[in-house]
Amino acid sequence: MSAIARARPLLAAFVSLACAGALHAEDDAPSVTPYRPTVSNPADLPVPGWLELELGASRQTEAGGTRTDTLPWLLKYAFDADHGILVGGNAFTRVALRGSASSGIGDTLLEYKQRYALREGVAFGVEAGLEAPTARDDLGIDGTAWLVNGIFSADLGATHLDLNAGGTHFASAPQHASHWQSAWAAALSHPLGEAFGVAAEISGSAQRRAQHAHQALTALNYNVSHRCVLDLGIAYGLDRRQHDHDVFFGGTFLLGRVR
Repeated sequence: MSAIARARPLLAAFVSLACAGALHAEDDAPSVTPYRPTVSNPADLPVPGWLELELGASRQTEAGGTRTDTLPWLLKYAFDADHGILVGGNAFTRVALRGSASSGIGDTLLEYKQRYALREGVAFGVEAGLEAPTARDDLGIDGTAWLVNGIFSADLGATHLDLNAGGTHFASAPQHASHWQSAWAAALSHPLGEAFGVAAEISGSAQRRAQHAHQALTALNYNVSHRCVLDLGIAYGLDRRQHDHDVFFGGTFLLGRVR
């Protein structure tokens, strides 16, 4: 049994305990601000002074037979309503193809985030930072990558819209390919009553003289309480030669007040 397979029951147990604790936590605690499971992020930050944790498990199967299992995580903290930091990565990654596999810790993300509120329910956001090569060479990037992402978020009645556009500058790239990779995403989310919600998203990335990628994602979330939101869904590659699919589940948890 792989480390990822062994970790899934532990992750499920953590999710269950975290949500059970959330049900008995103080009623005056603020609500979480989930970023997962979509590729795009909202402009909003978590409630200032409170630490949020996102955890998940994902299995991506590529058309060529490669299977990648990951355990993504993200810590979010806001100094105030408009400034905060994000720290995350993959707690574990396993890549398998035709009986051979490689596994280990993933790369690590560190970003600064700023929000610019325009009016009620409408805001811009900017995320900028780096991805550090903490994974082995065959599991992650080769050298530090620099990232920037612009965000536009708006409430359209009960539906919420998030538009993201940005880029990543890699330390190394395939021969003749650009070191810059651009990326974009557009997501809509809508509540289904008080407990459930749905999200749909299309996203893509492009790199000059390298293969482009596009995918569609759909997800369902369940609001266990204002301190715990669970999600599950699937993403599917839209490119003719890359019919990859990704199945995932996880949650967003309010850990507690820092200050």
